[in-house]
Amino acid sequence: MSARVITGYITVLFALLYLLPLSLRPLISPDESRYGAIALEMLHNHDWWSLKLVGLSYYEKPPMGYWLTASSMALFGENAWGLRFAPALAALVTALATGAIAKRICALPHIGLIATAVQLTLIFPWVFGNVAILDGIFTAFITACVAFFVHAATDSERRWRMFFLVLSGVAAAGAFLTKGFLGLAFPAIIAGGWLIWQKRWRDLFVLPLVPIASAIVISAPLIIQIHKHNPGFWDYFFWVEHVRRFTSPDGNQHPEPWWYFLPMLPVGALLWTLNIGKVWSGFRTSLFRGRGASLCAVWIALPLLLLSASSGKLPAYILPIFPAFSIVIAISLLHYFSKTTLTTFADQLGRWLLVAVALLCASFILTGHQWLYADQLWRDNSTWRFGLLALALLAWAALDHWAQRTHVPAHRLMRMAFSPAPMLMIAGLLLPDALIEKSKIGVETLRAQSQDLAQAHTLIVDANMATCVVYSTKRFDMTFIGPGGELDNELNLPHEQARFITREQVLAQVALAQRTGSVALVIMRNDLKAFQAPDAPKPQSQFIDGDVSVALFTQVK
Repeated sequence: MSARVITGYITVLFALLYLLPLSLRPLISPDESRYGAIALEMLHNHDWWSLKLVGLSYYEKPPMGYWLTASSMALFGENAWGLRFAPALAALVTALATGAIAKRICALPHIGLIATAVQLTLIFPWVFGNVAILDGIFTAFITACVAFFVHAATDSERRWRMFFLVLSGVAAAGAFLTKGFLGLAFPAIIAGGWLIWQKRWRDLFVLPLVPIASAIVISAPLIIQIHKHNPGFWDYFFWVEHVRRFTSPDGNQHPEPWWYFLPMLPVGALLWTLNIGKVWSGFRTSLFRGRGASLCAVWIALPLLLLSASSGKLPAYILPIFPAFSIVIAISLLHYFSKTTLTTFADQLGRWLLVAVALLCASFILTGHQWLYADQLWRDNSTWRFGLLALALLAWAALDHWAQRTHVPAHRLMRMAFSPAPMLMIAGLLLPDALIEKSKIGVETLRAQSQDLAQAHTLIVDANMATCVVYSTKRFDMTFIGPGGELDNELNLPHEQARFITREQVLAQVALAQRTGSVALVIMRNDLKAFQAPDAPKPQSQFIDGDVSVALFTQVK
């Protein structure tokens, strides 16, 4: 199998796993609707510097991720595909950078392309490459930064070394402008720890100077511009988003114990961790003990220690660690399959289990599946979903058999990467309706009412639904019903507080707004009971879906 053929495999794999599913599921609130709302406000207001969420100052992250999302939406449209394209592209950049590092530190045939394929098919990179959040973009910058530094540290020609060091600093600046100081800390501890392991003391103090200077030159003008348009941003961002989140469990949004990330690592590395025995055997017996092993060990251990020391933790935070896992998996399995061509009992058992589950799903279509409570999960669409699931599992088993038929290590690993592709492609279609509702997916709920909401003279919205309303209507001039929820603005600026009302003030606010024009109200279902009072304004029409209610009021002259 030539490098061109493997590149073609990877291209198809990326298209099937990352591009094709981008529009197959509804947007998830609050994360995707939040970042979509920020990007839309930049586009519609033609202001790429002010950091605003529905008109409120929003200082949780620097603007690089929002710029990339807004650019993607400007290019591909204000839809789910445009919103999610930037994270998908970032996943590809991460995978290509991972492959470049693997090729640089290991001389095995096609190792760079295989490491790229492994990175694309790990569960965490795949999941977050299909979701519009900033962690995938941040990981792409971090991995590119490490890749350029590794090339510089292993290159004998001075001019190319300087070129790669400059690019490493540019990537570090991108990481910093996406999520802040972790974008500098991650590359620093990875590169520094690697050089210390190799006892390259002179390089430890000399090589980082160029990336540091490059990052400063790139970041400084942007930092100044951000400060000019958002005067309190850097003060708030440093003390609240870094110092307090890192040190204070009471001030943290996601407090978790120190060991939280340990079980996340094998889960995030699925489905390749199903081959953990082969990975360990290949790693233990291979020559993967030089600079490659030291780089991957440092890359996994030091960021994990840093993140574990923080009070706040989310699964996406460890996304920058998985490129090192991909390199270890690719090198270890390539060495393992170069030493043995046997198909184990576990390999055959796994394939037959897939066939058995597929046949079981098919039998549910013929015999009925009411006893499985599938209708409660998937409402009236359970039959075709069972059929789709059965076909995907059979395809997985067939591709797995295809992978085991070849004894060429590179061929086998590329086919193994393809095996679960049918299942991953349809995963978004198999999400249970009950899970979607519990995930607060409000954009789809409001889709049918978006035109009425957009045309209303006054828009009053529960703060928990604000980003969904913005994404659905492209309107930013609304009054919010507090407490803030997603808009719990810690800045407490006086001019922003004027846009908030309490639930007790809703009736009076609707009545007052009716004097100047029509009113649209988006509120929780239970709060709508207040309008049943005799003297309360009467809605012209109501729409209720789950816990969300939309009420429309005409103008009262």
